[in-house]
Amino acid sequence: MSPTPVHPDQGKYKIPGKDNKDLELTIDDDPDKYIVEDMEDTIADKIPSSANKDIKWFSCFAIYNSSNGRKNGYAKVKYSFKVNMDGIEKLYVGLGGKTGSAVDVTEEMKQKGKVDLNDGDPPVGRYP
Repeated sequence: MSPTPVHPDQGKYKIPGKDNKDLELTIDDDPDKYIVEDMEDTIADKIPSSANKDIKWFSCFAIYNSSNGRKNGYAKVKYSFKVNMDGIEKLYVGLGGKTGSAVDVTEEMKQKGKVDLNDGDPPVGRYP
């Protein structure tokens, strides 16, 4: 299965996640400038090889620049996501693909109620 386009609803994108852990994504710019895709089928390709093997990766998305409705490279734009933290002790994002790292964003989510990023292609995982 290929990546699935996700369209905004009142400026927010719902990214489906495993185990009812959907993400609510908000881009801090005009959504017409970007293309958002659910990348669940390619999540294994995005998980850093150095990541703790106990992390349960549950969602993955990509944000691209839009050029006349066509993808034009990964976007470098500020955005945030929210997720229901029930049952999650630790929350991670994978940055940098296979050679990158899993970054613990638990405290940011707890303190701000969201995680701010500008990397357009992260998987999101939890422990346990």
